[in-house]
Amino acid sequence: MQTLWLLGGLGVGAGLMYLLDPEKGATRRDVVRGYVGDYGRQTGDLLDDTRRTLRRQAQTARARARVPFRRQPGLGERLRKQTEELGLPLGLCLLGGVGLGAGLVALLEPHGGPRWRAWLREQARAYWRKAEPLLSSAVPNGAPPADARQREEVHAAHQG
Repeated sequence: MQTLWLLGGLGVGAGLMYLLDPEKGATRRDVVRGYVGDYGRQTGDLLDDTRRTLRRQAQTARARARVPFRRQPGLGERLRKQTEELGLPLGLCLLGGVGLGAGLVALLEPHGGPRWRAWLREQARAYWRKAEPLLSSAVPNGAPPADARQREEVHAAHQG
C-alpha cells in the first residue's frame, strides 16, 4: 500500500514539474487545455446523443405499452371472486402479488440478480437434501411406485 502511495506521489510530482516548467510549461498547459476542451465537447456531444436516443426509445416503449395495458373491465371482480373461492382475504392476495413481483425483480436484476439466484439455488438444494429422506420414507417400504419401476425397466431395455 505504501508503495502505491509512493508511486502515485512520484507521478503527480513529475506531472506538475512537466506542466509548471518555466520554459515550456505555458505551451504544454495550452496543449493540455486544448485536449481537455476537445474531450469536453466530445463528451457533451456523446451525452447529448445518448439523451436523445434514450428519449426516443422511452417514447417508443411508452407508445407500445399503452396497447396491452388497456383497461380491463371486470378484472377487479374476477380477482375478488377468485380470492373468495380460495377462502383468502383480498388484501393477502394483493400483498402476495406485490411480493412475487418484488422477488422476480430482485432475481432478474442484471447486477445483483446472479448473486441472489446462486443463494436461492443453494437454499433450494439444502432444502431438498433435507426433504429427500422424508419423501423416500413416505413411499411404502422405500420402493418406487409401479409406474416408476416400469419406466426404469423400459429405460434399461433400451440401454442394453
